[in-house]
Amino acid sequence: MAKTAAVSVRIPAELKASLEARAKRLHRSLSAQITHDLEQLAAAESITGTSGKLLGRYAGTRVPTAAEFKAARKQLWRGMATEKA
Repeated sequence: MAKTAAVSVRIPAELKASLEARAKRLHRSLSAQITHDLEQLAAAESITGTSGKLLGRYAGTRVPTAAEFKAARKQLWRGMATEKA
């Protein structure tokens, strides 16, 4: 995503130091780290801002078929049976 907007904010020196340390640890520039963190926060809020914890999280992904659910249940039950033995 192209960076076309600039934002200037004042933050505590401790927060800036923490962000710089995190950026260095993750091999990012301070700007890239702040952008990454803000994008993650915005994405999390758009998911949790709905009425369910998972609502919207998997939007656009393939829904398993009934046969796939049945196979998964069968596999889980098999695993539980061997744990009891």
